[in-house]
Amino acid sequence: MNLPFHIAKRYLFAKKSQNIINVVSMISVIGIAVSTMAMVIVLSGFNGIEKIVSDMYNSFDPDLKVTLEEGKTFHTQNIDLDRINQLEGVRFASLVIEETIILQNEDKFETCKLKGVDLPYFDSTYLDTLLVEGLSDLEYEGVNYCIPGAVLQSRLGFTSDPRYQNQLTINGMLRDKKISMTSQPFNQKKIPVGGVFMTGIYANDAKYVFVSLGFAEKLLDYNREATGIDVFTKPISGRELVRLQTKIKEILGDKFKVETREEQHALIFSATKSEKIAVFIILCFVLVIAAFSMVASLTMLILEKRKDVFTLYSVGFTKKDVRRLFFYEGLLINLLGGIVGLVLGVFICYLQIWYGFVPIQDSIIESQPMEVEGMDILYVLLTIVSVGLISSYFPVKYLVKRLEI
Repeated sequence: MNLPFHIAKRYLFAKKSQNIINVVSMISVIGIAVSTMAMVIVLSGFNGIEKIVSDMYNSFDPDLKVTLEEGKTFHTQNIDLDRINQLEGVRFASLVIEETIILQNEDKFETCKLKGVDLPYFDSTYLDTLLVEGLSDLEYEGVNYCIPGAVLQSRLGFTSDPRYQNQLTINGMLRDKKISMTSQPFNQKKIPVGGVFMTGIYANDAKYVFVSLGFAEKLLDYNREATGIDVFTKPISGRELVRLQTKIKEILGDKFKVETREEQHALIFSATKSEKIAVFIILCFVLVIAAFSMVASLTMLILEKRKDVFTLYSVGFTKKDVRRLFFYEGLLINLLGGIVGLVLGVFICYLQIWYGFVPIQDSIIESQPMEVEGMDILYVLLTIVSVGLISSYFPVKYLVKRLEI
């Protein structure tokens, strides 16, 4: 039986002769509990935001994007697209032509990105779920259609309804044509609007217009050329995605780079993670400050229990046992506050997940997103234990020696 630990538990819950010691001990527990609860809630809030951002990009961007390491276009006859489509885990892979164009509706103009893709692109991915108007056909009965973003629709004022004027003019710059005062550097083609998509991300909805690969080739005068390959996968784990990324890289060679969604938007995802780490460090400092009140509680407890300590000496306790007793006392205060804070923090997070009582005004989501992750709980627990060990061991060692107990 660990007698110092057993006595420390008795001291934790026993009523002290001086009521101020109980008050300070309670303040210590509450301070650590509130700090721990804040850590759980804030980290879960960042997880929720990160998941919302990830889901937005997941519905629009390919799981893996292939582009050249140097240069812009490559010849498609050198690419074994069928081999990529046959890889385990691949749902659909498409050649892509992406180029800056000028989209025109009567006297209104917008600069955006033309994205030429294979015909089954929308139906073979999740993009058909993003349509807010019209159909997902890029070509029907020999007629080409375009699918622009919702922001472009609001700026240019067009519709996909065939009963009204729904044709746009796409101005694509020809690569080999010289610009002069007398020549026309653009190749103009009219195309009806087949549908409109909306991702909820302004940069996408104001930037992209989808057309068929054949239409993009004719408009831009591409001859069996493309600017990239979009690869969409079946539901696979992160480790399987990395293996698939490596296999595609081996098939295509060193001239190409294969990027995951996080690598495609490295700045956004790294910024979110950096903010999360920075806030976690700040809250760790808050927890350390809260632990100072525990040092005051330990000091008063040691002073009050001096007579008890001499009694313990008489029954065989050593100075090491006394130090362990008060060390366990400090550690228990930390753990009690930490566990209470963890339980409250997780409970509040799930209340927000279930009922959404903290709304977000003027947003595409109704309430603050939350997601509790097991690794975050583990990191918080390790932080509590670390702070408890440091804030208990050194003060107790100093106080026992200083007060000559």
